[in-house]
Amino acid sequence: MRTALAAALSVVALTAGIAAAQAAGHDRAATFEGDVVPDGAGSAAPRFVGGTKVHVSEFPAIIAGLRENGARPQGQTCTGSVVAPRKILIAAHCADAEGKKSFLYGLDDLNASGGFRTEVVDYKKHPKYVNFDQGYDVAVVTTAQDIPVPNGEYAKFATSADAGSVWKVGDNGTGYGYGKKDFNDNKKDVTLERASLPIVDGARQCTGVGNGFKAATMICAGYSDGHVTILPGDSGGPLIAGGKIVGVASWSRSDFKWYSVYGRLDNDMGDWVKQQISGGNDPAPSDITVGLTPASGSGRAGSLVQTKVTANGGSGQLTVTASGAPAGTQVNFSPNTFAPGGSSDVWFFTGFQTPAGSYPITLTVTSEDGKTGTATFTLTVTK
Repeated sequence: MRTALAAALSVVALTAGIAAAQAAGHDRAATFEGDVVPDGAGSAAPRFVGGTKVHVSEFPAIIAGLRENGARPQGQTCTGSVVAPRKILIAAHCADAEGKKSFLYGLDDLNASGGFRTEVVDYKKHPKYVNFDQGYDVAVVTTAQDIPVPNGEYAKFATSADAGSVWKVGDNGTGYGYGKKDFNDNKKDVTLERASLPIVDGARQCTGVGNGFKAATMICAGYSDGHVTILPGDSGGPLIAGGKIVGVASWSRSDFKWYSVYGRLDNDMGDWVKQQISGGNDPAPSDITVGLTPASGSGRAGSLVQTKVTANGGSGQLTVTASGAPAGTQVNFSPNTFAPGGSSDVWFFTGFQTPAGSYPITLTVTSEDGKTGTATFTLTVTK
């Protein structure tokens, strides 16, 4: 820490994404996977400023991801968090690197002897994941053996129930990782480090790279010059705020002298992780199909932001409600009820004291026969 579908469809999606980003004049994006070499690494030798070497006991859920033939010591390639005896929270793109995967637990330095090693039984990516800079970069790994986390101190992670309360722009998030400590990896250092990264307004500050920052599925943290940042090998590592993992390390600009972007969990991504731990199956399709136009919007505190919700399915009139709006925000619907196939205009009136930040607001549509469907609108409040 300075403190990458094998099927043709996935290849086409990745190629199209890169082409779109280049056409838009965006800088190239890259993941924090261990073998990634930062652009311009040969001419730069910065260090992890502000990073601190720590013991596993500080965050007992931390675990190192390894793979056969990885370029780093021990094949270290990603960082994850143990969230249940045989479950690890990590980034989806970590599954794409070639080589058999395994995990090593309990070491402050991966080059030391000992530790607990376990093989991977299943590496399940979020079903909406296509490429790291298009969102939903989260996965849950199932291991072959129970991971001996002392006293069952598994990591707690955010879900949609925490939206608007567990973090906000301006908070300092804490990141952990076994990744590189310098751009060229000259030190071959695979010790555990911690860094403090301020959470910034990604919709305004983390733009112009890759396919673009998406507030609904991403959190941006760190500094514009990357003087404290995470580096390859930290992919999948946690960003902790409010005592919970709110994001998993995902990507940055390809020179890594920029902000760090994390996959966001206080939304349907965290709900999916929770479901994998409790049941292992994807949720059943919604009874009602819900759409939003647009799916996100921004405005200053004390202003008005609008979207339109459309829905189809169920029997009888449909009723729309909202949850997760920030403090001081009033949500109005026109109309509040409508027939299947219809729509409602949704108005978000933010208060003058509403804190700046990005807030995922869940819009739920319920039919008279009890069927439901949801969609998430990301409201960004600026000052």
